Amino acid sequence: MEKRKEMRVKKRVLSSLEDKPAIIVDMSESGIQISMNRPPRDQNVDIKLQIDGQVITLKGDIRWIGRVPTSHSANNIGIAIREAPPEYYRFLSSGR
Repeated sequence: MEKRKEMRVKKRVLSSLEDKPAIIVDMSESGIQISMNRPPRDQNVDIKLQIDGQVITLKGDIRWIGRVPTSHSANNIGIAIREAPPEYYRFLSSGR
């Protein structure tokens, strides 16, 4: 069942969460799902991703953590976006 009001953009994007490697699984205006080996310890996190050759930083709050069933070391993490620059919203609306 879909819980987000906004459309999700399913796109794998290399990123980092608290300076640890991560992969964005999907994203929307209000949240991001990230996959990474070890979830961060803090609930409030910084996410860095590269859009059009520019690194942008999002600020968010972890809402849930779930282990990927096919992997012993990967975790999916749901993050509510608290703060994002205009470039992030332009990227989502462009559908790239």
